[in-house]
Amino acid sequence: MQEETISKQVRVLTLETNGDLLSGKLYRLKKGWQMRFMLGPSLQAEDVRIFCNHPNEKRKKFSRTLYHEFLFVSPTDHRNDTCDTFAMVDLVLAGSFHFYFTIDGSDQQSSVNGQGYFLVDPTLTVGVDHLPLDCIQCQTVISKSLGSMYHWEGRLKVAKETGYNMIHFTPIQELGHSNSAYSIRDQLMVNPTFSDEGKTATFKDVLAFVRHMEDDWGVLSMTDLVYNHTSSDTPWLQANPECSYNLVNTSHLKPAFLMDRMLWHVTLAVADGKLEYRGIVPTIQHESDLQLMEKYLMDSFLPIYKLYEFYTCDVEAVVKKFKKLVQEGKVVEAGDSKLSEESLHLIQDPEYRRLETSVSMTDALAVFNVDKPGVKSRDERIKKCCEDFENHLVKLNQVKIDAMNDHIATAVKNFLANIRYRFVQDDGLRLKTVTRKQPLMDRYFTFPVGVPESSVEDDESLMDFDDTACIIMAHNGWVMNYDPRKNFAHSDSNVYLRRELIVWSDSVKLRYGESPADCPFLWDLMLEYTRTVVNIFHAIRLDNCHSTPVHVAEFMMDAARKVRPELYVVAELFTTGESLDNLFINHLGITTLIREAMSAWDSHEEGRLVHRYGGVPVGAFIQPHVQPLVPCVAHAIFYDMTHDNPSPIEKRCVYDALPTSALVAMACCASGSNRGYDELVPHHIHVVKEKRPYTYWNNTDNCGHMDINMANGIIAAKRALNDLHYELGIQGYSQVFVDQMNVNVVAVTRHNPTNHKTVVLIAHTSFTYPPHSKEKADVRPVIVTGNIDEVILEAKLVHHGSHSYHENKDVINGLPDFSLKLKKHIQLKDSEMATMWNDDNGKKSIGLTNLTPGSVIAFRVTLDNKSSSSIKSIKSMLQEITQEHSAESDDSIR
Repeated sequence: MQEETISKQVRVLTLETNGDLLSGKLYRLKKGWQMRFMLGPSLQAEDVRIFCNHPNEKRKKFSRTLYHEFLFVSPTDHRNDTCDTFAMVDLVLAGSFHFYFTIDGSDQQSSVNGQGYFLVDPTLTVGVDHLPLDCIQCQTVISKSLGSMYHWEGRLKVAKETGYNMIHFTPIQELGHSNSAYSIRDQLMVNPTFSDEGKTATFKDVLAFVRHMEDDWGVLSMTDLVYNHTSSDTPWLQANPECSYNLVNTSHLKPAFLMDRMLWHVTLAVADGKLEYRGIVPTIQHESDLQLMEKYLMDSFLPIYKLYEFYTCDVEAVVKKFKKLVQEGKVVEAGDSKLSEESLHLIQDPEYRRLETSVSMTDALAVFNVDKPGVKSRDERIKKCCEDFENHLVKLNQVKIDAMNDHIATAVKNFLANIRYRFVQDDGLRLKTVTRKQPLMDRYFTFPVGVPESSVEDDESLMDFDDTACIIMAHNGWVMNYDPRKNFAHSDSNVYLRRELIVWSDSVKLRYGESPADCPFLWDLMLEYTRTVVNIFHAIRLDNCHSTPVHVAEFMMDAARKVRPELYVVAELFTTGESLDNLFINHLGITTLIREAMSAWDSHEEGRLVHRYGGVPVGAFIQPHVQPLVPCVAHAIFYDMTHDNPSPIEKRCVYDALPTSALVAMACCASGSNRGYDELVPHHIHVVKEKRPYTYWNNTDNCGHMDINMANGIIAAKRALNDLHYELGIQGYSQVFVDQMNVNVVAVTRHNPTNHKTVVLIAHTSFTYPPHSKEKADVRPVIVTGNIDEVILEAKLVHHGSHSYHENKDVINGLPDFSLKLKKHIQLKDSEMATMWNDDNGKKSIGLTNLTPGSVIAFRVTLDNKSSSSIKSIKSMLQEITQEHSAESDDSIR
């Protein structure tokens, strides 16, 4: 959204009766603007009152539960005419705000007739300079790869010199046993690896460095808040097991735990060669190995443990109890006339013990202890009643058995899919041998330290004792296509039992409950963690936001904004649709969503994403300062690669790194990248497995193997692209046009509607390795109406076959056999990629004569003198026409 420099911006939302605006709509505004609520036709005759939790005075603070009434006013003061009345909110705070209105004169939310949210963007500053959101250029670094704080200056200067104005640090806290960047062991302790010899790093040290980055480099900072899980070796978990989903407070997970142990013992048996007699060997390589595994599990191993018994009743014992009550003469009148055999169901044992499921004996007596026509004695009647009751229990049990068989079949299917990915698939992990460290599938639950893993039966016995059951905790993870509003560890979910979780076996899923009263220790800890983080960093990234309970994140974000009112909130959101994204945005006040260029499957899709994530069409009318408030798309930070993505050199090819970065830079939104992308690191810098540090910045001719500078990878081109991206955002190039020139070539136009200057960038993408790297693109000429002031940049990668890549054992290194050929701010006649000629109509045609795969060229275009003069005349005429109308309009809305 372009910065407004004219009259105060006003956005008008028209209300209608039964107007529930919560259903997936997003309304974005800015501080200093005014929001107005006007009455639609359906509300003209109603007594409408509107309430909002945005403060009604600048000096007041925000409270989510404190609502203020905003009174309707009429600029014409016609008491009997409500057509022009409105209520206005002057926007003075950043965040998300809720409003509702009533039509019965009430101020209670229980009487709501319509409601909704609006989002106010924060104002970011670097020193005294304003940084528009669309000008953000962020680079992610894996914090553990920075080493001790003594080395941060040299390693982080790479981002500064490459033109990034924000650095995203993965969590800076102490990490757990896996050393995963997102598995935090102690939320209130700095990672010990940041300490230097004789000096322990503290949060104060991190704060000092962050301030140095801002003051001396002009670079802001962001880090993650991880609410959904903690490392499985977190010390406070043992003292506070109620913070986890364990077998005491979440007893419905007992069957899933036993399934987990059963499959773990299969891993041990395979690793030890104990199943070779069935043809199942430790070196699983073929689909036939999986077929043998499936037969063994379904026919021989899993049936032994009768998991259905956790959900069924002991028919003999229940019938015996029923018979005893009948013999004692217990007769129950059916108070509920609808009681029948079909309404009598099993009551799940809350502790999930085997065969302890029950039924309502009162209902059972009412339904089955009845007269039996044709019987000749009391004993015969009792026998017949018991037989009918027993048959019904058998049916009820069979329903549970069938459901469990389905769960087991799904669990085995998912188990085999994991084995296939880990050991068999060409695009999988391709592990060679099953071992304890390379299991068939990662475990879903922690296991008590020091307890022998002798048998499934012994493992099951651990569930019977609270002191061990409470430290058997569910790991966290994510579930494909699962509704993020639901808790997959809840009792109505079978995700753990059916092995549908893509598990993070180094982390424990945290259990907050519905309010701080449900788990005070966890809420207090995470509140202190939140305040500590936002006191240091300008921005936060909500990790795994889609799996974090909304009410928890909402509570924490409210606390965070009390510490830093202009907090910039970015989120990783993977939901099933835009409306669900908006639900999270509205509740949490998320400013920006992470979007990935690597999600595109071809250049056409990548161009569509550029168009999707910001700007208005070229030629769109400049809007007045009073406009209708319309739903919009969430603001995006568009990454050429995130730290979760594979390297584009692995997924696509090395020649695509530069054009994808160029297309991302042309998007009218924030941009982002991951450290290593610009250096052409040809593999994924893994957040768990990577142990090497980053290289240092050394802008001299005396670079060693630990150093990099502008000569490495595409760093020099990325600096030029970042400069261009910032220029386009800060100068108001708000109009966007994307042109698919051929299968691989995409052109993006950014136009400034005020001065009518234009930048056109053309990129030759390469999603696969080209047959010939020097093959020129076959594309039509680019027709230009105006003057081509300069070629802003032209760049391409050049391969040198004399060097080959070897992974450096000391630092994370990039490809040595590619160099960048870059020209900046040259005249078109000096270009090696394009030539220009004039056609018969005087229009300029640019021929892309040497646009090889991986090449990028950008032009700056201005109006010719004739067009410029014509536009000035039109603007002058429009100004005369609109001045009088504007004055009348302003009078009517004052």
